[in-house]
Amino acid sequence: MKSDYMVMQMTHEEIRQQLREFNNILKETNAAYSELAKQNGLSDCAFWLMYSIREADGKCTQKDLCDQWIISKQTVNSALKGLEKNGYIILSASPTDRRSKYITLTGKGVEFAHEHIDIVFDLEQLVFQKMSDAERAAMIESTRKYQELFRAEMKRFLK
Repeated sequence: MKSDYMVMQMTHEEIRQQLREFNNILKETNAAYSELAKQNGLSDCAFWLMYSIREADGKCTQKDLCDQWIISKQTVNSALKGLEKNGYIILSASPTDRRSKYITLTGKGVEFAHEHIDIVFDLEQLVFQKMSDAERAAMIESTRKYQELFRAEMKRFLK
């Protein structure tokens, strides 16, 4: 008969293996998106910003993007400057708050997003359609639960 320590140790090792597998899946998924970004001549950050701007129907603020991606204002600003230089977006100051910048896709940006970002939306849609309703719901629910539990444990750890 196995001791409690042995059972706990096996469980610990099994959990470590599952975490490695989970993290590898996340890394592989991120690598796939990174490959799409590179193929389209964008940094990862610029890709996700274009993705979000397109998802917002071509209009949002820099603060929206910083909040959505939890990326520093400096990093977002740097990527936006590159997108502006390429003629994909226009940055304009808010008439009510000069510190707030509005981001709008240009005609060239709309065309780029249509040709390169919309394809990613289509790929994601296709992948989800290949999963059952139950698989999609389970994936979303379990990933959300992991994130919520991780955040709670992290806050407890950082106190």
